[in-house]
Amino acid sequence: MDLRKYIYAGDDLGVTFKEDKTAKIKVWAPNIKNIHLNLYSKHDSERIVFSKNMVKLEDDIWSIILREEETGYKSLERFFYDFKVEHLDGTVKKALDPYAKSMASFTPSKDPNNVGKGAIIFIDSEEAGKKPVSIGMSNLASPTDMIAYEVHIRDYTIGIDMKNAGTFEAFINYEDGINHLKDLGITHVQLLPIQNYFTVNESNKNYTDLGSDYNWGYDPHNYFTVEGWLAADEVDPYGRIKEFRALVNKLHANGIGVIMDVVYNHTYKWEVFENLTPGSYYRMFGDEISGGTGAGPTVESRNPMVRKLIIDSLLYFVEEFGIDGFRFDLMGFMDIETMRAIRKALGENIILQGEAWNFTDLPIEEAPVKGHIANYPHDLNLALFNDSTRDSYLGTMEQDGFIQGNYDMAYVCRAGIIGNILDYYDKKVSIDIYHRFALSPNENLQYLSIHDGFTLWDKINLSIDGTMEFRAKIAKFSMGMLFTSQGKLIIQGGTEIGLTKPLGEEQKKKDPEPDRAHTSDRINHDDDIGKINDYHENSYSSSDYVNKIRWERKDHPLFKNLNNYISGLIKLRRSANSFRYSTSENIKKGLKFILGDDLNSHRIIAYTLDNNVEDSYAENIERTNYNKYIVVHNGAFEELKLTHEEFENKVDILVDSEQAGITHIEDTAIKIEDGVLTITPNTTVVLGVKN
Repeated sequence: MDLRKYIYAGDDLGVTFKEDKTAKIKVWAPNIKNIHLNLYSKHDSERIVFSKNMVKLEDDIWSIILREEETGYKSLERFFYDFKVEHLDGTVKKALDPYAKSMASFTPSKDPNNVGKGAIIFIDSEEAGKKPVSIGMSNLASPTDMIAYEVHIRDYTIGIDMKNAGTFEAFINYEDGINHLKDLGITHVQLLPIQNYFTVNESNKNYTDLGSDYNWGYDPHNYFTVEGWLAADEVDPYGRIKEFRALVNKLHANGIGVIMDVVYNHTYKWEVFENLTPGSYYRMFGDEISGGTGAGPTVESRNPMVRKLIIDSLLYFVEEFGIDGFRFDLMGFMDIETMRAIRKALGENIILQGEAWNFTDLPIEEAPVKGHIANYPHDLNLALFNDSTRDSYLGTMEQDGFIQGNYDMAYVCRAGIIGNILDYYDKKVSIDIYHRFALSPNENLQYLSIHDGFTLWDKINLSIDGTMEFRAKIAKFSMGMLFTSQGKLIIQGGTEIGLTKPLGEEQKKKDPEPDRAHTSDRINHDDDIGKINDYHENSYSSSDYVNKIRWERKDHPLFKNLNNYISGLIKLRRSANSFRYSTSENIKKGLKFILGDDLNSHRIIAYTLDNNVEDSYAENIERTNYNKYIVVHNGAFEELKLTHEEFENKVDILVDSEQAGITHIEDTAIKIEDGVLTITPNTTVVLGVKN
């Protein structure tokens, strides 16, 4: 069926209300025989209280108006509903409204006909809470001023002894956690999926050491409804809305933007849409639904009504929840035309970024993927997760990067330092097109660890034989390299206090994918974790014990120092625009590599940054008074003495292996005398030049 002719331009899909508060429900459903609406009691989502056929209108829109004289109810707020759909082949299925703005509390089961029920709510009701207003990028000097902090709502508080731990409400009430984000200095929080997902029992919120009713949320169920498992009140359909709005308002009040991780590339199972209208929402190859993502049936973003669903959902979260940006999971499965339509609909102030791995079931010219420069939509300010930086700095999986002593990676590291822009010319920088993918630094999202993959602390533990003290030093070296690289930045929540995902022998017995946990002969046990040898790299459905942020680590001397160090790097980066040039032209003007002919050039990466190239600062950011910065990354496991004319300038030492910030470090092992820099092993040094 050619779905390109099925286009409905109206904005009234789902539940809307007439002036007299009469509820109207519309749904787009081609390729079916009939739809019957079932209405369920607001006190019991299993008890049908009214049922009636819907009327087919033009453009394959089915509609029903629920009048009091028919239903017997003056107000239908908080009532639940679903569709009984008769397909052309005579089969009958239960279906969820794709535009449901809230839902009944859901418990998954193996019944293929088990899909959720929508809830009738009035989004402008006082019971839905105060509507936030999006701040987008307005708290940034430029797009490259962004420093995002990725976190799962549950992980942030589930390990704390507090009421409703693991929910939006707990996040709001965890004042120490809110203050932690403010003190750290990040600009935006990026939340793992909060749109309704399938595989958790929303009413089971108990902490678990073993096994889990847990999921990150990459198993979509509905694109408008907030996930009830993350709400303190999952029963009242207004509860999840009110709580999430309150969290966004709380973060905004503290100067922090909110980015949502969204999963429009697939749904958990095909019944989510196929029960409603076969062949209309999923990418088809002949008569088969594509399963190219490996995570569920692929959503066909090229179908106009599916594209409309995606854009309507995004606009809903901006307009009703004040969301400031979106991270697109497996973005390569969403076509470029859809990404262009998203940017046009949302405007220029909303942050857009995504996974752009060269992994797609689309024709390559239609997919926004990394390394395909001719196809990528460079004009959209659409950043992609940069695995070139992660893998060259820190190493991928069990491989070593520059930080572990794989100095062959230095060429790729320098590509990361310049923001992976295409037209920077230096013989010491990799020219591989996969590593030089950006026309502008705002296309580059730099990171070392994120939810899927080893945490920074675990990666170092698995790849470097050393004490906790030494590993903390390597963590600071890693962060020093990241925060002095051009482009946008994101860190995994908890990295600053040694986030770890240990999988003990008892947890292994209940873990859904214990083989995704790894060990090595280099690990050394942390003094607060004990003798656990395996560390998870894909804990999407592991226990709370594995996934939680261990806030007690903030009081550990090593991690307290690491937290202060990363906070200092953030302060330095935001107070000097040369660490985050906003254009490729300014990178080419302002960033110059040095020490390329030194005998140790294979083990060091060094460069200068002109701080007068641009004047780009957010409000209330303290500016430094340096004209130039010198950055040296010593990847050697020994002290080095480096000679260069730049070291003859009068300089302040702002970053060494112990401290970072915007003031001169007096007590340091770094020495500068007569044009010679003595730099400690495995260290990033930043020098501020005043003249």
